[in-house]
Amino acid sequence: MDTVWEKIKKGLRDGASVSMEKIEEFSKIGKLKIEEVAAKRKIERNYADIGERVFDMIEEGKSSDLGNDLSVKKSVENIVALREELSSIDAKIKEIQEAAKKKDGQVSDDEEITSI
Repeated sequence: MDTVWEKIKKGLRDGASVSMEKIEEFSKIGKLKIEEVAAKRKIERNYADIGERVFDMIEEGKSSDLGNDLSVKKSVENIVALREELSSIDAKIKEIQEAAKKKDGQVSDDEEITSI
């Protein structure tokens, strides 16, 4: 009788441990996804700024100076930096997912929650 209860306790502890690990994994990924969305919004704003500035310059007849305009250059630099940030975020997400897959693969049949 004691062994059955011990197995149940062990199963509950293991289940709680797995749940906490999954919660931690999903919360890390969730935070990174929020950062990703924020970076994408910033990129969109920079594109809009470039478009507005280019329109104004063309309207003023200064279209030949587009490449030299400080506002356009700054927006382009921001977009390049934000794209690098997006790549970094994607790499971190993949790293977390791969680590979770490796950890899940290490669980043996004896350690599964259902083995009571």
